[in-house]
Amino acid sequence: MSNRTQPAAADVVVVGAGPAGLTAAIRLAELGLVPVLLDAAGEPTRTSNASLVHASTLEILAELGMADELVAAGRRIHRLVLADWGRRVTAIDLTTVRSGYPFALSVPQSSTERLLLARLRQLGGSVRRRHRVETVEVDRAGQVLRGHAGEQPFALRARYVIGADGAHSTVRASVGQEFPGRTYPMQFVLADVPLRQAPTAADEAAVVLSADGVTVLGLLPGGNHRIVATVEPAAAVPERPDRSYLDQLLARRETGARLAAEPSWSSRFRVHHRVADRFRIGDTFLVGDAAHVHSPAAGQGMNTGIADAYDLATRLAAVLAGTADPDTLDDYQRHRRAAALEVLRFTDRMTRMALAASPFTRRLRRVALGALPRIPRVNSTVTGWITGLDRSPLRHHLPPVPASAGEAPATAAPNTASPPPGTVRRR
Repeated sequence: MSNRTQPAAADVVVVGAGPAGLTAAIRLAELGLVPVLLDAAGEPTRTSNASLVHASTLEILAELGMADELVAAGRRIHRLVLADWGRRVTAIDLTTVRSGYPFALSVPQSSTERLLLARLRQLGGSVRRRHRVETVEVDRAGQVLRGHAGEQPFALRARYVIGADGAHSTVRASVGQEFPGRTYPMQFVLADVPLRQAPTAADEAAVVLSADGVTVLGLLPGGNHRIVATVEPAAAVPERPDRSYLDQLLARRETGARLAAEPSWSSRFRVHHRVADRFRIGDTFLVGDAAHVHSPAAGQGMNTGIADAYDLATRLAAVLAGTADPDTLDDYQRHRRAAALEVLRFTDRMTRMALAASPFTRRLRRVALGALPRIPRVNSTVTGWITGLDRSPLRHHLPPVPASAGEAPATAAPNTASPPPGTVRRR
């Protein structure tokens, strides 16, 4: 390091400005720390991507002072309807959950990120765009992140590093963490489309099961419907499925839906099923997709990542403020890895059940799903799991936060003073 410029220093550096990274930065800023937040992309997400926000996440966002704005930007989903070959079998009623938000929210990820960014700016934070982290080096003095900001190299020394940089995490790879698991054999199709006729009411999302695969349809705030569908591994799927392809898929599965025009956006992708062995490696932490990825069943990915980030940021702020013992950071891994494994197991079971191939298994599935609403304890367990409320860090012990927590009003003007590169601004 003798031939390199001495890196600037920060208490916390967050790598990745998706929903999980933004949540971590907001929570830290709210508790008196404004971390350095780096992202390789030049701009936020513009597409809808993860478009379902559950009650547990809305409760967390309420703690961060922005739930009402997000609810206003989204569309409330009160029931998840399950159908088999076009026939309605049952519905999971979300209005019965014990929360101030008894619904799921259909809202594009682009809208979620926009509001998270606005809240971070209110608290004096910002994102350093086009900052690509290439290595995290650990030495006796801590950690040094190195990479490029455009063509210019940069280095930052951090006391703590939060890797929120996605499934292909550079932070995870740099600290030698494997990402064990596998890839589902089936393909997935994702599209935002205008429909001539909706298969369900506006406040319902539909999960249609068939021998061809699973199809999920839900109304987005702008009037388009989100389609997520599984497709056989060997099937020919266009890179960007068009109206003709999607109409044929919807008709074969008897969804009752038909497109009114070409998709506004579509894609095909594969889904992985992986959890890192450790979420804490020294003073480096993994959150969101950097720590775990799983089936999109019930829309758990982004919601679980936001919960990770809130939990970890609360613990880090308490430790840095001296209101909690450093051992509380081990509890982050214990609680959140257990939550991720639970999500992985449940989404895997749901995926396998939905893809049942034999006629006997499909008949058994119809009977079981039809009985679900008539068994209160089972129904309560399912809704509690889907909403994430049972796994929420707000329902479990978190350390005491600094005395200054919550003093920054939601309407505070952005702090426009520019700190030296790499420093943490304390409120």
